[in-house]
Amino acid sequence: MKRSFFQLFKNETQRYTAYGALFGITFPITATILKMIFNGLPFSLASVIEIQETDPVLWIVDTAPIFLGFFSSLAGRRQDALQQLASELSLREKSLTIAQATLEERVKERTAELDAANMQAEARTAQLRSVTELSQTIALVQEPEELLPRVAQQISERFGFYHVGIFLLDDKNEFAVLRASNSAGGRRMLERHFKLKIGGAGIVGFVAQSGRPRLALDTGADAIFFRTSDLPETRSEVSLPLKIGEQIIGVLDMQSTQASAFNDEDVSVLNILANQVAIIIQNSQLFAQTRAALESYTKTSRTTGKATGYSYQPDGTTINAPTLDEYQLQNILASNRTVDLEPVSEGTAPTLAVPVKLRDQVIGIIHIEATEANRSWSDDEIALVQSISERAALALENAQLFEETSRRAERERLISRITSHIGESTNFDRIMQTTIQELGRTLGTTRAFIQLETPSSGKSDPASPQASVD
Repeated sequence: MKRSFFQLFKNETQRYTAYGALFGITFPITATILKMIFNGLPFSLASVIEIQETDPVLWIVDTAPIFLGFFSSLAGRRQDALQQLASELSLREKSLTIAQATLEERVKERTAELDAANMQAEARTAQLRSVTELSQTIALVQEPEELLPRVAQQISERFGFYHVGIFLLDDKNEFAVLRASNSAGGRRMLERHFKLKIGGAGIVGFVAQSGRPRLALDTGADAIFFRTSDLPETRSEVSLPLKIGEQIIGVLDMQSTQASAFNDEDVSVLNILANQVAIIIQNSQLFAQTRAALESYTKTSRTTGKATGYSYQPDGTTINAPTLDEYQLQNILASNRTVDLEPVSEGTAPTLAVPVKLRDQVIGIIHIEATEANRSWSDDEIALVQSISERAALALENAQLFEETSRRAERERLISRITSHIGESTNFDRIMQTTIQELGRTLGTTRAFIQLETPSSGKSDPASPQASVD
């Protein structure tokens, strides 16, 4: 492919220099031709040489290509600088355009990330709010039989879970027993007294043994998942330990119809819920134990005639509390609030009756009689008695729990002592004698007797081993 003359030059400086030099040549050529015409000389090389030799002015004109080429090169150099600057500006513009596009893309990505983070934060806040509201709602329930079903139903409704199951460990810590559920399949499992071996098959068994949460995002692929026909729609599952301190008391199991319905943040929030549920279950159990102990104490007091309360006398002495009128007592208990009783007849003093309540359950009454017949109780005095009533209820509960704990500790100590004495001997007769001696000494009996029956007859055999202590 042929190239033009001016395409041979690499830059504008060379091109402009060539332009100027070519344009400058026209001046000496024109001047020479005009001189030849004016002098009547023929157009020939000899005439050109003669004119150039004889006319010094033409020497100056002959320098025009040099000067015009030089000055044109300066213009060309400036043009090169402008083109280079334009090229740099173009490159910068392209770079800025690319940078702007990249920045816009990053802004979009960052905005999307922030939107996703905001959505996650809002979802987490909503979950935490649900946990708080749920804890407040179920904390009002005190009856153990009503508590667990209410907890399962509330969790299912708040979080939209297909199945919620609450397992509690049995006394021997061998099985996790299903105690409550919200789903139809779970209720069928309750009817069968469904339980899982601790440490055995299933996520619940794993959590009951390890005390750590466990996720199954795809129940079809998770090898540890325990499939049951009662819950055919389960696609993902999470189980959380119910713990009091380091003690595992049960497992909270939640299942969804969607695969991968749970993530680590959900587990974190739901673990807070599990801790709240464990505390509420423990409080409910303690309340039931306290109420049973108080009922037992009341029955014992009525049977033995032992005082169930005490009365302060004006002389500073304390005596057994007199029995209140049954009708009056029932009215005070039914009101479940402080009652200011007016004198029922002349000569009787105004009375203030303040219920002693433990977890909204009335366990007693503080009964105060005024020394003056026209006495009226002030708000401060009523508030004072109510505050004392609340603290007395807590002190009674703590005392009952301490006594129960002490009894258990003493029982365990006795069992340990007797067991160690029995284990010191390997002789069959000596073991029976030690057993009966320790039981007689511990229980304070007048006579203790032990006899082993023969497996075949189930009746005593004169030859069968026996031991007694008087």
